[in-house]
Amino acid sequence: MAETSSRVTIVALILTLLLFVSLVYVVLNEPFPSAPLRREEMIPTQPSGGVGRAMSGFLWDFRGLDLFFQTLLLFATAICCLAMLKEEL
Repeated sequence: MAETSSRVTIVALILTLLLFVSLVYVVLNEPFPSAPLRREEMIPTQPSGGVGRAMSGFLWDFRGLDLFFQTLLLFATAICCLAMLKEEL
């Protein structure tokens, strides 16, 4: 039993060290992942082409879908809370 736990500890330490070394390598040698996605132009402050109206229409037209997913989320949360409060046999 002790031999198995020592093996698991050694494997966990090796994996932790490997992840740490790979993290250090990425941080020191690669540019930050969001650097290529950075936009250099300024964001316009004036409204353009009715994008806001189209987005608002989309959100209001699919309100039923939004309510369905909120109901599903609340149901899953209630089930998880009941599972945590369940007595163990």
